[in-house]
Amino acid sequence: MRYTQKDICKAFDVTRETLRHYERLGILSPEVDPNNGYRYYDDWQINLLWECKRYQAMGFSLSEVSQILHSDTMGGLTQRIERRVDELEQELAYQRMRLEWTHDYRRLLRGATGLLGTYRVVQVRPMRYVARREVHDLLLDDSGRDAGSFVNAHQAICSPFALFPRMDEPRYFWGFVMWAHWYDQLGGPYEGSSLLPGGRALVTCVDAGGRGGFGLDLFSRLIEQARAMGERPAGPLYGYLLARAYGEDGSYHRYVEGMLPLLDDEAGAFEWPLGHAPA
Repeated sequence: MRYTQKDICKAFDVTRETLRHYERLGILSPEVDPNNGYRYYDDWQINLLWECKRYQAMGFSLSEVSQILHSDTMGGLTQRIERRVDELEQELAYQRMRLEWTHDYRRLLRGATGLLGTYRVVQVRPMRYVARREVHDLLLDDSGRDAGSFVNAHQAICSPFALFPRMDEPRYFWGFVMWAHWYDQLGGPYEGSSLLPGGRALVTCVDAGGRGGFGLDLFSRLIEQARAMGERPAGPLYGYLLARAYGEDGSYHRYVEGMLPLLDDEAGAFEWPLGHAPA
């Protein structure tokens, strides 16, 4: 039986331009009336269209679909499907990372305002950090280009992050951080990234207020609290920028989770080598 282009568009919910595109790619080869250019599709073309939509739904490009339908051997198709399985498994693993990171971010947001001005000691996971700005100035040298490109590609599982390399000066770096084991799985290390070891840290949440300076003095009470507890810093102070949000009165706030790594007597002191920060 023959069907017109209008019939096919209605039955398959596709446009005329889509059918013509399939034709240009060699996926479909309808009968063309030489007198008026009308196209007619037989049962074989309908079968090809069904298969085309099925392989598209599996994630294959139209170019790949054309090869599958018109040139692949059984062995070639099997290998193609095996590669697609590997790709889907990688995509699924990445989506799980995104879900875990988003779950953790939700946890931080839910607790942020309630933790303002409070202090607690927590275990921090090892992280990978990439500096992108020194205070407000962009770092335009080439040393962190690869790491910067990596961060840009994985913003969904990174957090804005400020690090103060020294406790005796206000100089700090803005950048992004992700959990170290993910960084390794996704292809690191890249020049310009730094490993932040995990361990004990004293944590608080602070409100940096509206636009303006963001300095070490913001965390002065965190440092004082560590001293009052008899704890010793084990590395530079750093903080997550949790959110920028408006209050009910219209005021603007920047919520930051500040962390001060604490010395573990059993492990001893450690250093964090940073490409853009002094030792």
